[in-house]
Amino acid sequence: MVVGENWHTVAFWASLTVLAAFLYWRLFAMFAQLPATKKEGSAGLIIYHHAGEAILRGKIPYRDFFIEYPPGSLIAFVPPAIFTSNRVDYTGLFAIEMALLAVAALFLTALAARRLGGPWAYVVPAVTFTTAAIMLHNLILARYDAVVTLTLAISALCVALGGRYVLLAYASLGFGAVAKLVPALATLPLAALRRGAAYGYASFFAVLALFFAPPLVLATDDFIKSFGYQAERGLQIESFAASVLMKLGWVSRTGFDYGAIEVQGRGAEFASSLSFPLSAVLLLITTLVMYREYRRGRLGMEQYPRYAAALILAYMLGSKVLSPQYMLWLLPLAPLAGRGFVRIGISAIFLAACGVTRLVLIHYRDLVYLRFPGPDLLLARNLLLVLLWVLLLFMLDRTTDQQRRSAAG
Repeated sequence: MVVGENWHTVAFWASLTVLAAFLYWRLFAMFAQLPATKKEGSAGLIIYHHAGEAILRGKIPYRDFFIEYPPGSLIAFVPPAIFTSNRVDYTGLFAIEMALLAVAALFLTALAARRLGGPWAYVVPAVTFTTAAIMLHNLILARYDAVVTLTLAISALCVALGGRYVLLAYASLGFGAVAKLVPALATLPLAALRRGAAYGYASFFAVLALFFAPPLVLATDDFIKSFGYQAERGLQIESFAASVLMKLGWVSRTGFDYGAIEVQGRGAEFASSLSFPLSAVLLLITTLVMYREYRRGRLGMEQYPRYAAALILAYMLGSKVLSPQYMLWLLPLAPLAGRGFVRIGISAIFLAACGVTRLVLIHYRDLVYLRFPGPDLLLARNLLLVLLWVLLLFMLDRTTDQQRRSAAG
């Protein structure tokens, strides 16, 4: 028994190390092939570089220079600036930083899968994570969303470990929330999973206070304006609502504003105004399904990735902004949902959505100019996300019920 367990452990670490090394190598092999405009010329990287340099010169964020991102994002922007003096070197070092975070998230996701499902349960999640990350390589290396990916992976592993580690899961989600707000949604299934939510939320809000208090004190008005900046945005071209409007032929033109491409035309302003109530409805549906599981006594720790992913998807589908890098938030969650063939099915749909996202990026110019195949690819990707959300909420329930009836019979 001990020999078998040792063999499983050796196989796990050896295979995972090879997979992680392959992921890191492929990320940079593909990064090297990107043209300069996709690297140094990236609008996001220009902002990151400027923010990092400004902080090193002693300037205070939000007060001395505007930044649209939450304060936790600055943790990712500063380290590459410390060791570089120009944007080219900064871009390369930032890519290394994000690649290392992605690799770390891969290890944590595999550990969580192994803890939840046994010695070989990590295979599908690890392969899914790696494949999806390679598909989305440019988003990993040129955006800071890998920070969110890592915090969600930490939370998944901490939930799998249980006990006092659950408090660390709340804290990790706090770090994710100060970087991009949305990981706060993943605290809801945590609160439903175990008692002690009060202590958990205390650690979560302590992390928020640590990052939000300084800008609130030093740059109150400008800090609040950074949130208003996001609220004033129009209907982003990648959003679900925009993809439907394009398919209906109601979008007349696109334009660049608030750092993204937005659609204009019949119904665009109305769809934008519906963003908040639609997101609220989708989040409410997700929460009610989760609560039903809780009432039936079927909400175990293995359900955390499922509902965390479903809540994040609900936000993505209802929001007027659905940037391609948001797909990275699902990397450590979707592959952990379900068991057996259900997990394989969920992972396959997630990979399909990642693959079509990659095609959308390749044909992005066609999307902006509203010509085939850009809008059709975007609609296909968004419909895959809808399907993924529905399956996370309902298909797993039926599968679980069928398995229990079979076992009882």
